[in-house]
Amino acid sequence: MKLEIYIVNAFTEEIACGNPAGVVLLQEDLPQDLMQKIAFDINKSETAFIKRTGHSEFFIRWFAPLTEVPLCGHATLGASKVIFHNHPDLSEIKFVYKDGTITVHQDPNGNITMLFPLDEYKVIDIAPEFYEFFNLREITACIQGVNTKKVILVLDEEVDLKSIKPDYRRMKESKGKSDHGIGVTKSSKQYDFESRYFNPWYDVDEDPVTGSVHTVLANYWGRQLGKKSMTAYQNSQRPGELILSIKDGNKVEIKGKARIFIEGHIKT
Repeated sequence: MKLEIYIVNAFTEEIACGNPAGVVLLQEDLPQDLMQKIAFDINKSETAFIKRTGHSEFFIRWFAPLTEVPLCGHATLGASKVIFHNHPDLSEIKFVYKDGTITVHQDPNGNITMLFPLDEYKVIDIAPEFYEFFNLREITACIQGVNTKKVILVLDEEVDLKSIKPDYRRMKESKGKSDHGIGVTKSSKQYDFESRYFNPWYDVDEDPVTGSVHTVLANYWGRQLGKKSMTAYQNSQRPGELILSIKDGNKVEIKGKARIFIEGHIKT
């Protein structure tokens, strides 16, 4: 069997920036274990598998190298870029996944806008290991997404997120609140806020630019800043910018650009 594959840098138009995602086009359903093996071999933080089910409707699933994940923003952006590239007649597409539908638009300038459920969050206690993960002396607040279950540590604006060096071994050995992923965030002078995000529990030490965590961050910072529209910067080694807009109180538009870096075929 021969499958079309793309590697797409999401939330950037540059090489060596943004978050690279695998995108695999399916003509028929594949067994879950085969999709997992393909994602393992592609070895990006997430790979999207998509199958066209209508004129502008596609079924989508996302796999990290070791497990399927319930939602992935950057791989959805990568999949959208491939579809709009292959089908220039489309300006809107819908992705159907097991928990709902994601509507995606592309404007004439190549900006891709994805509409996701806004994740509610709860304030949780700061576990002692959270300080140890990042060698932090102070954490301002700690929240956790209700649906994504991602933990986010809020730090002082003066902290240089780029300088944080996580202890991935300690993180991976820890089992508790954070094993669905943990991020750090702070307010920013150039953007509304910055972040980094880590998930060694899913074999992704650091995810460069993470759409799904911004479904929580948009909610948190929207309330903190009193804003419905925000600019965000994920300050990783492969950084990226996101434009966020809260809609109808329970959804968030995540806007960014993407660049197809590799296209080819997989032989299974």
